[in-house]
Amino acid sequence: MLRLSIAILPLVVSAVHAGEPAKPLLPPHAVWVMRYDGKLDGMVTGKAEDGVRWSLTLRNDRISGSIDGKRAGDPKDHRIAGEIAPGKPPILMLRQDGPGGLVCYYTGRVGEDGKVVGTWFDNRGSAGDFEMVAEQK
Repeated sequence: MLRLSIAILPLVVSAVHAGEPAKPLLPPHAVWVMRYDGKLDGMVTGKAEDGVRWSLTLRNDRISGSIDGKRAGDPKDHRIAGEIAPGKPPILMLRQDGPGGLVCYYTGRVGEDGKVVGTWFDNRGSAGDFEMVAEQK
């Protein structure tokens, strides 16, 4: 039985490396514009210019970042971290930590157009819908 396992292992390893590299699920570093509202109805209302700009980095399907343009240690900055899981469609989970003990969770999915859409909940009893789009360079 041990010989059979050893004989199969090289085939499995070569199959993993034989294909093309997987396409990244999100850009490795980008500024994302997040729009959100305070109503859980599947639609994001409000103007595009009201969006929050997040500077996000992706590494090994882990996401981290902060509000774009804020310096590290700024008391008004918010930090965000989470992960993306491959699938059809890929799904995303983020946790935002802000001033005054604010904690907000976002869950969503990535559409074919690269837009992330989903819902959010915070520890102050609020909830709503959100969408995020990477800024084009």
